[in-house]
Amino acid sequence: MSETLSPDVVVYLCTNCIPQDANLPRQWDQEGARILVREVPCSGKMDGQYLLHAMEGGARGLCVVACPKGDCRLSQGNYRAEIRVRTVRRLLAEIGLPPERAQLVHFSPNDPPRQLEQLVRSTVERICALGENPLRAAR
Repeated sequence: MSETLSPDVVVYLCTNCIPQDANLPRQWDQEGARILVREVPCSGKMDGQYLLHAMEGGARGLCVVACPKGDCRLSQGNYRAEIRVRTVRRLLAEIGLPPERAQLVHFSPNDPPRQLEQLVRSTVERICALGENPLRAAR
């Protein structure tokens, strides 16, 4: 993927979190950043390697949207996602990047659909406030 097309923020969205009437765009521009949403079958299926790959590719940050704690359809997917995001945050801190570039948020498919977009956009806003990823300039 060319640098001009690579996303600034990648949102990994668990399909089990999406309310039936939700209409979250799959990509958009926000505050001069390109946002890309990727649906995953379960947040627990996200491997830390994929999360780190987004950062290595120059993304400003990433957001994983998981089911609420104790309410995962696949039993422990949200717990696994939490551990993996925590590990990515620790690794980012070890290389001198703000750990806040990796975010985990929880959302229930029973919540109003509009709240999903508001939650994702506010999380993206916090990530974009951190500025460009220094790894992008190093590429």
